[in-house]
Amino acid sequence: MTYLPVDAHRLFARQHGVATLQQLEAAGLTRHQIETLRSNGALAQNIRGAYRSPSAPVTELMRCTEICLAHSEAVIGGPTAGRLHDFRLLPADRRVHITAPRNSHPITTQPGVVTFHSDTVRPADAHRRRDGIRVMSPGRTAMDLARFVTNHTLRSVIEQAMHDSDLDEVDMLLIGTDFVQRRPWVRCFMEAVGSRVAGGPAESHAEVVVGEGLARRGVLRLVRQHPLDLGDHSIRFDLAVPELNWAIEVDVFPTHQGTAGALADRRRDIAAARFGWSVTRISRADHERRLSGRLDEIAAIHHELRSRQRPPEQGKFVG
Repeated sequence: MTYLPVDAHRLFARQHGVATLQQLEAAGLTRHQIETLRSNGALAQNIRGAYRSPSAPVTELMRCTEICLAHSEAVIGGPTAGRLHDFRLLPADRRVHITAPRNSHPITTQPGVVTFHSDTVRPADAHRRRDGIRVMSPGRTAMDLARFVTNHTLRSVIEQAMHDSDLDEVDMLLIGTDFVQRRPWVRCFMEAVGSRVAGGPAESHAEVVVGEGLARRGVLRLVRQHPLDLGDHSIRFDLAVPELNWAIEVDVFPTHQGTAGALADRRRDIAAARFGWSVTRISRADHERRLSGRLDEIAAIHHELRSRQRPPEQGKFVG
């Protein structure tokens, strides 16, 4: 009787229950043994070129691995790649999205698989994971998601891609360079990158919402992730107007809640004050219950700080 060797079990464990014919042969099975295992139900086959372990659950990761192992030209993209990168605010689309060369036809008959054809997938745009899945990079995924999400969501996704992959605006704009003349949704991506609040990437969707809300209310020269050297250590403000020595902190994470979090924030504010900085904070309750009103209040603070900065008007000489 034919059994799966240990190396085959290791393959299935690493690759979400999927292995190719070549991998199973390298693990010590002959083609006759593989066919015998398939015939008696010890192996299953959904896509030509890839075998499933019947004991493994059919998950999105299994389906992605199966596609990539069976079709080396396929790259997981769109919302599926967004889920693999743990992007926020993704559409409720559970299909597997792949990108493949224009002259290829991978698994076009498979239900729940969407194929987007593109001849422009640069080496930096995709990478193969240890589990066999070939996925678009976070930056390229953010650009591709411009086809699927609203401009508001796209801006948040762009910030997360920049933050998670240590990318800057130039890196993001270069991703769309080869596409911008051909794809209208790429222009939306480029415009979103070009009009973002300056500075480092936002670390949460709440920071994106607050930054854009303040910009719409006329808060000028706003920057993200502004550093301040306190001598023995440095801190970063979520948002700041450096010329006014004024910062806005968006305290929506659980670490800001409770006595310990409030005390740590207070100590930061006192330390910043020693260097001439004032800090305005938006609490989680502010963000969830009265954000518009709180942003109006902060815009008013900005107007007041600006008015103090202006020199007094000179009186007119009357002869």
